[in-house]
Amino acid sequence: MLELLKSMAIAVLMVPVVMAIILGLIYGLGEVFNIISKIGHRDDRPAKKTNV
Repeated sequence: MLELLKSMAIAVLMVPVVMAIILGLIYGLGEVFNIISKIGHRDDRPAKKTNV
């Protein structure tokens, strides 16, 4: 019975930890691709000219 309680406690503690790791990886990859996207589009933007 004690082993079952220990296993349940470990599972209950590991679920939020693993979810936090997965969400952190998703956020981190998003930031990496955002930086790559900014580098790729840096030369494509011409200076805006106002025709007055």
